[in-house]
Amino acid sequence: MLTLDKMKELGIDPTEGLTRCMNNEVFFFKMITMAVSNDYFETLGESLKKNDLDNAFEAAHALKGVIGNLALQPIYEPLAEMTELLRAKKELDYVSMYRPIKEIRDQLLALTQS
Repeated sequence: MLTLDKMKELGIDPTEGLTRCMNNEVFFFKMITMAVSNDYFETLGESLKKNDLDNAFEAAHALKGVIGNLALQPIYEPLAEMTELLRAKKELDYVSMYRPIKEIRDQLLALTQS
Protein backbone atom coordinates (compact mmCIF):
# COMPACT_ATOMS: atom_id res chain seq x y z
CA MET A 1 0.00 0.00 0.00
CA LEU A 2 1.32 3.39 -0.98
CA THR A 3 1.88 5.72 1.96
CA LEU A 4 3.86 8.88 2.51
CA ASP A 5 6.27 6.89 4.69
CA LYS A 6 6.80 4.31 1.92
CA MET A 7 7.53 7.14 -0.49
CA LYS A 8 10.12 8.52 1.90
CA GLU A 9 11.72 5.07 2.11
CA LEU A 10 12.17 5.24 -1.68
CA GLY A 11 13.89 8.62 -1.35
CA ILE A 12 10.88 10.66 -2.40
CA ASP A 13 10.01 13.79 -0.45
CA PRO A 14 6.24 13.93 -0.97
CA THR A 15 5.86 17.51 0.31
CA GLU A 16 6.00 19.33 -3.05
CA GLY A 17 3.89 16.80 -4.93
CA LEU A 18 1.30 16.76 -2.19
CA THR A 19 1.18 20.57 -2.21
CA ARG A 20 0.61 20.51 -5.98
CA CYS A 21 -2.36 18.21 -5.30
CA MET A 22 -3.93 20.67 -2.87
CA ASN A 23 -2.67 18.60 0.08
CA ASN A 24 -5.25 15.98 -0.85
CA GLU A 25 -3.45 12.71 -0.11
CA VAL A 26 -6.08 10.53 -1.84
CA PHE A 27 -5.85 12.63 -5.00
CA PHE A 28 -2.03 12.64 -4.83
CA PHE A 29 -1.90 8.85 -4.59
CA LYS A 30 -4.40 8.53 -7.45
CA MET A 31 -2.19 10.75 -9.62
CA ILE A 32 0.90 8.73 -8.69
CA THR A 33 -0.93 5.51 -9.57
CA MET A 34 -1.83 6.92 -12.97
CA ALA A 35 1.70 8.21 -13.54
CA VAL A 36 3.55 5.00 -12.70
CA SER A 37 1.02 2.98 -14.72
CA ASN A 38 1.79 5.08 -17.81
CA ASP A 39 2.50 2.93 -20.88
CA TYR A 40 5.33 5.26 -21.84
CA PHE A 41 7.54 3.45 -19.32
CA GLU A 42 7.29 0.29 -21.44
CA THR A 43 7.64 2.29 -24.66
CA LEU A 44 10.79 3.93 -23.32
CA GLY A 45 12.33 0.62 -22.25
CA GLU A 46 11.57 -1.09 -25.57
CA SER A 47 12.75 1.89 -27.62
CA LEU A 48 16.03 1.98 -25.70
CA LYS A 49 16.58 -1.75 -26.26
CA LYS A 50 16.06 -1.18 -30.00
CA ASN A 51 18.27 1.92 -29.92
CA ASP A 52 15.33 3.87 -31.35
CA LEU A 53 16.39 7.23 -29.96
CA ASP A 54 13.55 9.20 -31.55
CA ASN A 55 10.78 7.13 -29.94
CA ALA A 56 12.77 6.91 -26.72
CA PHE A 57 13.01 10.70 -26.64
CA GLU A 58 9.25 11.10 -27.15
CA ALA A 59 8.49 8.65 -24.33
CA ALA A 60 11.09 10.12 -21.96
CA HIS A 61 9.89 13.66 -22.65
CA ALA A 62 6.26 12.74 -21.95
CA LEU A 63 7.18 10.92 -18.75
CA LYS A 64 9.38 13.77 -17.59
CA GLY A 65 6.38 16.09 -17.59
CA VAL A 66 4.08 13.71 -15.74
CA ILE A 67 6.67 12.65 -13.17
CA GLY A 68 7.93 16.21 -12.72
CA ASN A 69 4.43 17.51 -11.98
CA LEU A 70 4.23 15.04 -9.08
CA ALA A 71 7.74 15.94 -7.87
CA LEU A 72 8.92 12.31 -7.88
CA GLN A 73 12.56 13.44 -7.83
CA PRO A 74 14.35 10.04 -7.78
CA ILE A 75 12.63 9.26 -11.08
CA TYR A 76 12.43 12.78 -12.45
CA GLU A 77 16.07 13.81 -12.16
CA PRO A 78 17.62 10.89 -14.10
CA LEU A 79 14.70 10.98 -16.54
CA ALA A 80 15.28 14.69 -17.20
CA GLU A 81 18.97 14.01 -17.80
CA MET A 82 18.13 11.15 -20.14
CA THR A 83 15.62 13.30 -22.02
CA GLU A 84 18.25 15.94 -22.77
CA LEU A 85 20.81 13.34 -23.85
CA LEU A 86 18.23 11.72 -26.13
CA ARG A 87 17.28 15.13 -27.52
CA ALA A 88 20.94 15.59 -28.48
CA LYS A 89 21.03 12.01 -29.85
CA LYS A 90 24.10 11.16 -27.81
CA GLU A 91 25.20 7.56 -28.25
CA LEU A 92 25.17 6.11 -24.72
CA ASP A 93 24.17 3.00 -22.82
CA TYR A 94 20.63 4.21 -22.17
CA VAL A 95 19.43 0.77 -21.08
CA SER A 96 21.75 0.93 -18.05
CA MET A 97 20.74 4.52 -17.43
CA TYR A 98 17.06 3.51 -17.49
CA ARG A 99 17.45 0.61 -15.04
CA PRO A 100 17.36 2.67 -11.77
CA ILE A 101 14.44 4.75 -13.09
CA LYS A 102 12.48 1.59 -13.81
CA GLU A 103 13.37 0.04 -10.45
CA ILE A 104 11.88 2.94 -8.49
CA ARG A 105 8.90 3.10 -10.83
CA ASP A 106 8.28 -0.64 -10.39
CA GLN A 107 8.48 -0.30 -6.60
CA LEU A 108 5.95 2.53 -6.65
CA LEU A 109 3.73 0.57 -9.04
CA ALA A 110 3.78 -2.45 -6.72
CA LEU A 111 2.83 -0.23 -3.77
CA THR A 112 -0.13 1.20 -5.69
CA GLN A 113 -1.40 -2.29 -6.45
CA SER A 114 -1.20 -3.69 -2.93
